[in-house]
Amino acid sequence: MKKIEIVLIDHVNSSLIRTTNLLKKSSKVDITGIFNDAKLALEFIIETKPDLVISEIEMAGISGIKIAKEIKKQFLDTKVIFYSEHAHYAISAIKVSAFDYFLKPISIEELQHCIHRFQVSHQIDLNKRELQIIKKISEGLNSKSIGETLFISKHTVDKYRRNILEKTTCNNTAELVKYVTQVGII
Repeated sequence: MKKIEIVLIDHVNSSLIRTTNLLKKSSKVDITGIFNDAKLALEFIIETKPDLVISEIEMAGISGIKIAKEIKKQFLDTKVIFYSEHAHYAISAIKVSAFDYFLKPISIEELQHCIHRFQVSHQIDLNKRELQIIKKISEGLNSKSIGETLFISKHTVDKYRRNILEKTTCNNTAELVKYVTQVGII
């Protein structure tokens, strides 16, 4: 299985070292860049297109949020995980579709679980809409209700459901909910 290519960004060297050491404990990842300069990191990300960026939000010059916005603007498939000492940035992280958000200090268990979730969702190649539908299914909504919530037709939801079951190799909705809960997609 291909390793997850990760770029780390933090203006605090001790945080960079700690996060690097935590990630080195995983055989699933390949750290392709470590930066304490957000501008240089962004140039590297655009050039190399890593799978994942783990970034502090508050940095001099370019914030982690601006990096995430630029990744989207460049249409990169790179996902972003944010971490910060402050919980109030969580809403901003959600608005830029962060894959996850941690408060410092990050624990090894949190990081490993997040990497595993990323690997599973990346491996079965679920898109954003499919992940939204899985979340709604796990909340117990039927296709009609999901369609109304997401402003799409019931027929479209049913098509997504079939694709999701095929991608996850699940036979039914109950099996799907059990599977996505076990692997941590939701």
